[in-house]
Amino acid sequence: MRLAGLTLLAIIALTAVGCQQRSAPSAPPTAEVDHAAAGHRAFEQRDWGTAASHYRVAILKSPDDVLLHYRLAIASSWLDRRDEAMTEFEWVVAHAAVTSDEARVARDWLAGARSRSAARAGAAVADTAVRDERIGDSGVHGRVVWDEGQGTQPLKRAQIHLYAVEDDGTSKRMSFHVRSDREGYYKFEKIPAGTYKMTDDNVGAPKWRLKVVLRPGEDALIELGPDNSLKTRDDFPKSS
Repeated sequence: MRLAGLTLLAIIALTAVGCQQRSAPSAPPTAEVDHAAAGHRAFEQRDWGTAASHYRVAILKSPDDVLLHYRLAIASSWLDRRDEAMTEFEWVVAHAAVTSDEARVARDWLAGARSRSAARAGAAVADTAVRDERIGDSGVHGRVVWDEGQGTQPLKRAQIHLYAVEDDGTSKRMSFHVRSDREGYYKFEKIPAGTYKMTDDNVGAPKWRLKVVLRPGEDALIELGPDNSLKTRDDFPKSS
């Protein structure tokens, strides 16, 4: 019995050793990523997206590193992330040595960005001013009729033009265009007060060529028909 007991203990011991040998070894600790170095490698390869991602993390650990901010600014500018690039370049100007290349490049980039912004803002203002010149509180409405040999009938889809002119008839390079509806009715809305030439055709032979003077806020009624056509009235006889 003593021998059997010793044998059993030996078997249990060997089994325990075998289990320990078969257990998976513990994984080594994961090495911490050096985001600054990874960012620099990506930067040298012009992989701007990867570089920027690493630099953002690296700056959290080294917030006073000028090179990290400078290179993040450059990567962001290549990625068209204008706001981020501007923020980082402004940081570089504030913290880098005034005579350093980083500060010089940052100042140049910011000056160019602000110049482009001012140019865009000026163009937008100018465009708004041009649009505003074409907006007013006056209008013209009426009906277009003509006698094609079967009695006076409404002209459907007739194109009517208003050309802004000076008092002497010279062009002001502003015009408005509408078409009559199925019943011959037309309407100009929200146009500036002033003097206009109203006509239906400035290329071929028009039926009407009338001078229209609109006061501010006026919605003038002008019927177009045989009675005020070129056969009886021409307010711009020198026009082609």
